[in-house]
Amino acid sequence: MNPFLVTGKLALVTGGTRGIGLGAALALARSGAGVILVGRDAAQLERAAGELRQITEQVHVAAYDLSHADGIAEWFENLCGTAGVPEILVNSAGINRRGAAVDLSLDDWNAVMNLNLTTIFELSRAFARRLIREGRGGRIINVASLMTAAARPGISPYVASKGAVGLLTKALAVEWAQNGILVNAVAPGYIDTDLNKSLMADPKFDSWVKGRCPLGRWGTPEDIAWPIVFLASPAAQFITGQVIFVDGGWLATF
Repeated sequence: MNPFLVTGKLALVTGGTRGIGLGAALALARSGAGVILVGRDAAQLERAAGELRQITEQVHVAAYDLSHADGIAEWFENLCGTAGVPEILVNSAGINRRGAAVDLSLDDWNAVMNLNLTTIFELSRAFARRLIREGRGGRIINVASLMTAAARPGISPYVASKGAVGLLTKALAVEWAQNGILVNAVAPGYIDTDLNKSLMADPKFDSWVKGRCPLGRWGTPEDIAWPIVFLASPAAQFITGQVIFVDGGWLATF
């Protein structure tokens, strides 16, 4: 057996229509997993599912607005009844609201904290409850950020939410280790995604990223996807509670 494969597993990926989420879904499918894609937009889900169906036949789509955290538990149970019970959960959905801390509205703060943190907590709990009830282990991989360990001006809600994701990852890993549920996070550096297109289009910012990163480039969704597959695979069976930075060496220098 190749311990780096996830053959026969079912993975639920949030934010699965683009960027890191879609990259993770494609890599998981290439490694043998079936995939449940979760997103808000049904049309975008079908487009992403079309890409996945070129790799695997086991693709499900689930349109749901994860910002409605109070409905996640019921939605997840219904999803298990139609698509099957996933053994891998990738929490990739997230948003950012940019602006000076003194100017951002409380609504901006709450929106970021809700989707980037509360949703991860609630979906992870629903996932864990189901697996614990069935006496099965599983894997949770959260998408954290370079901002889990560092900060820059103008994105205080995002920094706070991703810092909390790092410690939530550790808290849930410790709590569910006895149930065979391993919880880790991958923390990307600056990645070429739709979320960062405006930054990449700014020549000054683009030059700063490339000059500051030891590898001299923006990362790609694929750069993040394969570490996610590793953490979901048997090769990572003794790893839990970790935040693995995939940042091109960013935090190794100054």
